[in-house]
Amino acid sequence: METYCPHMGIVLELSYCLTQNDGLPCRNCLRCWEGRIAIDSLLKQRFSGEDLRRAFGCLPKSRVERIVESIEKAKQ
Repeated sequence: METYCPHMGIVLELSYCLTQNDGLPCRNCLRCWEGRIAIDSLLKQRFSGEDLRRAFGCLPKSRVERIVESIEKAKQ
């Protein structure tokens, strides 16, 4: 399954949305996939309560922060 990602500006697969945050789901995946699949149930099946708190309980990273992190990962 694929959907448009407003952050990346491209169409992405669900698998990316579920792992793009250092193995945790993107904090926007609920909004992006709501109405298309039972995303709440899927997240509860695949991730622990602590994982979900880490993914959805903090302030979102800015675009610049995400770009810098991507550059750092690419260097490694």
